[in-house]
Amino acid sequence: MKRWTLGAALTLSACGFFAQQEEPVPAAVPFAADPGAGAEIYAGHCVMCHGPGGQGDGRLAPDLPVAPSDLTTLSARHGGLFPTEAVLTEIHGYPGKFHRGAMPEFGPLLGGELVEWRAPDGRVVMTPRPLLELMRHVEGLQG
Repeated sequence: MKRWTLGAALTLSACGFFAQQEEPVPAAVPFAADPGAGAEIYAGHCVMCHGPGGQGDGRLAPDLPVAPSDLTTLSARHGGLFPTEAVLTEIHGYPGKFHRGAMPEFGPLLGGELVEWRAPDGRVVMTPRPLLELMRHVEGLQG
C-alpha cells in the first residue's frame, strides 16, 4: 500500500511540474511586404509633397513652409543603414498638423491589421500592416 501511495504521489507531483512548464514562445514571423501595397499608399498620401521618386519635389512642395525630406537619401544620412524605426515613427505621427513645421499625422489613416515587426534591438513591435508596407516602399527608394 505504501508503494502505491508513494507512486501516486510521485505521479501527481510530476504532472504538476510539467503542467507549470511554459510553452516556448514562437519566434516572430518576419514581415513580408507587398510591394504594390506600399506604392499605392505612397501614391495616395506622400507623392504630393515628396514627389513620385521621393526626392522632396512633389507638386505641393514649393508652397510648404518646411521643404519635404528627400526620402532617397535616408540611408546615406544614417551611415548607410535605413533608419527603419525613425521612419515608422515619423510617418505614424509627428507633432504638427497641416505642415506647421512638420509632417502631418498619418497614423489614423494607416491603421489596420497588426503584424509583428522586429526592431533592430530585437524587440517585437505589433505594427499596422499599411504602415510597414509604406515604410518598405520608402526603403526601396534609397539611392
